[in-house]
Amino acid sequence: MKTHYILIDYENVPVKSLALLKDKPFRVGVFLGPKNTRLATEFVLAMRDLGPQGDYIQLEAGGPNALDFHIAFYLGRLLEARAAD
Repeated sequence: MKTHYILIDYENVPVKSLALLKDKPFRVGVFLGPKNTRLATEFVLAMRDLGPQGDYIQLEAGGPNALDFHIAFYLGRLLEARAAD
């Protein structure tokens, strides 16, 4: 079964629940910019419940559209890895 990826720009998407994804073929990557110093408790608990299906990607550099460019790069790497399989 193929794994589906959800890439979240936390600065622009206030997600609270990820319960529908638990134990399904999904991986969740949450991109955090340098200004994301606090996360909603509900979201942190939802990510914890995903276990190895969820991952935080912390960026050190910020700026206009920085998270968007990192997500695009990450997506390219995922596609490259899938093509190699």
